[in-house]
Amino acid sequence: MNEFIDNILMTLKTNGFPEKRVSLPTERMYEAADNKGLSFNQVLEQLKADHAVEAQIGPEKIIFFQTPVEAPFSGMNQEDMMRQAQEMMSQMDPEELRKIQEMFTNMSPEQKEEVLKKGKDMGLI
Repeated sequence: MNEFIDNILMTLKTNGFPEKRVSLPTERMYEAADNKGLSFNQVLEQLKADHAVEAQIGPEKIIFFQTPVEAPFSGMNQEDMMRQAQEMMSQMDPEELRKIQEMFTNMSPEQKEEVLKKGKDMGLI
């Protein structure tokens, strides 16, 4: 199954995946899996679980696309967001924190102002 999945991923990538949605013929995909003794539905489940690849199955085409990644703070109120941010920062090693501080230091005054404005709007500052 892994070899078959690798072939699908290579075909998708060749056609612009993950930046683009890629469609492949439904019947041919099911036949190819069947010829290898595989269930194409199980292949799709494995693609989703291991590679974050979703598929919409239509009568003519299967459209493959990348599973959307949820933002780390989506659906949180401000208090929960602050707690999550503090927890994330406490788990960073000193080198990571230094790099973030250095990045901020190297920002233009306009960029710093924008970051600070966003922090104030979110109640972080």
